[in-house]
Amino acid sequence: MLVECVARPELKAPVLSLIQKVSTAHAGGDFKIALVDLFTAFGLTLEASEWAKLRSRGEVLFTARTASLGAFINQEKPQELKTEDGLTIIIPGSLGGEYVTTPTSLTLKFTEGSALRGCKRVFVLICQDIIKIDADEHKLYIDLPGEKYDLCFVF
Repeated sequence: MLVECVARPELKAPVLSLIQKVSTAHAGGDFKIALVDLFTAFGLTLEASEWAKLRSRGEVLFTARTASLGAFINQEKPQELKTEDGLTIIIPGSLGGEYVTTPTSLTLKFTEGSALRGCKRVFVLICQDIIKIDADEHKLYIDLPGEKYDLCFVF
C-alpha cells in the first residue's frame, strides 16, 4: 500500500454499521441490502438527484457460499453518478463479484466487467475499474489498478 490514507472519522459509524449488517445477515444465509446503503458507507458526496438515481437501482442480492464467503449481484440499467468532488461513478448493468465477511471486516471484490468505475474528466472521461473495497474497524480502502490511484480513509 503506497497511498497515503486520509482521515475521515465521519465514515467510521456507517462503515462499522455496514460490516455488522453484512456479517449478521450472512450468518442467516442469503440476504439483500439496498445499493444506496452500500454507497452511504463509502462516503460519496452526491447531490439529492444523484442519491435518487442510486435508490432506483434497488437491492444487492448476497448469496452465502461458506461461513464467510459469498457472491453479490445487482442488475439494472447502467447509471452514471456525478459526485460533488468532480468524479463520476459508473455502475454497470450487472454489478457483482465475491465478498468476504467477518464480524470486524468486509471485502467486496468485483468481477471483471461487473465492477464500479471511478472516472475523472480531463478533456475526456478517464475511467478505472474498482478492483475491490476493503473495510474494517480502522479504515476503508478502495483498490484501483496501480497503487498510486488507490483511495484510503482512516477513522
